[in-house]
Amino acid sequence: MRKKVMTAIALLPILALPVFAVSNQNFTSSNFLTSSAEAVQLRDGKTYFVQLPLFLGAETTINRIYSWNATYYFAIALPQNMGEPLQKLEISQTEGFDKVDFYSNETIAYLQSPSGDRVTISSKTEILPRQDSDRPKITITFDPPIPASNELNSKLVVGLRPVRNPRYDGVYLFGVTAFPQGDRPNSQFLGYGRLSFYDLRY
Repeated sequence: MRKKVMTAIALLPILALPVFAVSNQNFTSSNFLTSSAEAVQLRDGKTYFVQLPLFLGAETTINRIYSWNATYYFAIALPQNMGEPLQKLEISQTEGFDKVDFYSNETIAYLQSPSGDRVTISSKTEILPRQDSDRPKITITFDPPIPASNELNSKLVVGLRPVRNPRYDGVYLFGVTAFPQGDRPNSQFLGYGRLSFYDLRY
């Protein structure tokens, strides 16, 4: 019993390192059900990342307003050991003069190695309403989840297909949130994807 308590305490500095980590939680040795280099799960069943994925940014293939056939790419660096597999991403528009609608059946997802090789990932996309906004949230669930170990230093790239680019020019922000695998995942906000659209008539 004493050995398990010391193991849990030793992990606490690791959990406090990332900017959006779970440092606002009151962790004690008695909170932990399991605690190892492979996973972090609390007694109440919640699962946490040990090391957070790092959001690298977003880009669009077409930045003209009201254009068809664009794809919005979101790139995420995966740490060598997340502690838990990555089950799901949630992407929500938070700023912009126009609401952007997306296709749920045209999402692209793949892992890209430093050499440029790509491995396609099976995923399911759902577009769900939000209580606090008329702009929906897009959830991308990976099946199977992306493994916690990333020995190849791959990055995750997700491409969303809008029905059309927004009608008005300006900066549009999309918040990106990651969910570890588990029945009670502790979501972690990773950052904002910033896309700029222009009216090229002027």
